[in-house]
Amino acid sequence: MATQRRRLVTRDVQILDAAAGLFAKRGFADVGVDEIGKAAGVTGPAIYRHFKGKDEILATLCENALDALFLATGTDSDDPWDEIAALVSGHAAFMIEHRALGGVWIREGRLLSDTYRSRIHRRQRQFIERWIDTVHRCLPSRPTEQLTTLTFAAIGSLNSIATWPPAALQGDPGGLLSEAIIDGLRGLALEDEKAGAGSNGA
Repeated sequence: MATQRRRLVTRDVQILDAAAGLFAKRGFADVGVDEIGKAAGVTGPAIYRHFKGKDEILATLCENALDALFLATGTDSDDPWDEIAALVSGHAAFMIEHRALGGVWIREGRLLSDTYRSRIHRRQRQFIERWIDTVHRCLPSRPTEQLTTLTFAAIGSLNSIATWPPAALQGDPGGLLSEAIIDGLRGLALEDEKAGAGSNGA
């Protein structure tokens, strides 16, 4: 029984890996179940012993992406700058290590069926709210709309790694992008500090 269970789990992973590669390359809508089965080494109909269909495969890939992203950014710190650094560097590391999976989540997640969309969106909102809260702790004088803009600008930059050409992935691209984002936020914090000092001096 245990051996059979391990075999099913292994086959699940093979199907998901094959689907992630195909969805990332051609898009969810243009890939059929038979193609996924062929890439995974099973017949198309055999996939239905593991997943209800393409929609569940896409939903599982999005869930797996969020699981990996949350794990990579899981550090919780009382120091907001330590936490934002963990969010940025962890997100960058996730996107570089899991480019196909991350790309599917970002680009194809909009095609989730109603059955799965609400749970995925709820988890995404929780992640964004954590970002906004952390940016707020770094920049406490900024209004909510600016914190939201900064959050989406940072996340958008990090997510764009999924579309970068190979030439942009040489060296330490995650570290370079992380440094640019953190330096930008620290620059805003310095501006706020100077503005506050000027206001108090007046």
